[in-house]
Amino acid sequence: MTRVADRSSRPRRWSPAGATFAPNPEFPVGRSPADSAFASTDHLAADAVVAYVDGVLHGNARGRAEHHLALCRQCAAEVAAQASARSLLRSCDDVCAPSGLIGELGKIPTREYDLRDLNRRSR
Repeated sequence: MTRVADRSSRPRRWSPAGATFAPNPEFPVGRSPADSAFASTDHLAADAVVAYVDGVLHGNARGRAEHHLALCRQCAAEVAAQASARSLLRSCDDVCAPSGLIGELGKIPTREYDLRDLNRRSR
């Protein structure tokens, strides 16, 4: 008879496989996520910071971000830096792109190509 080990008594830890996960060192240890409406240990993603500053983050997402910003100094600093950069860029005079850049951008394909067809033709 094969015996299956009881894993419920052993503590299990999950750890992220890559560097895309950024734990929040300011999250109070020992507090469960059920203790508050938003208790994420993750920081705001860069696109969420931009959306928040630009005023395009709405509804629950905005509420969660505001709650997180009230608790997380690091994310609050990122929002402040983004707001400062946005303000600085808006105060600049009109900027003209160099003609070489405009030419290069014009070379970007505007439709998808099936690369399999190109590979078949080259054989």
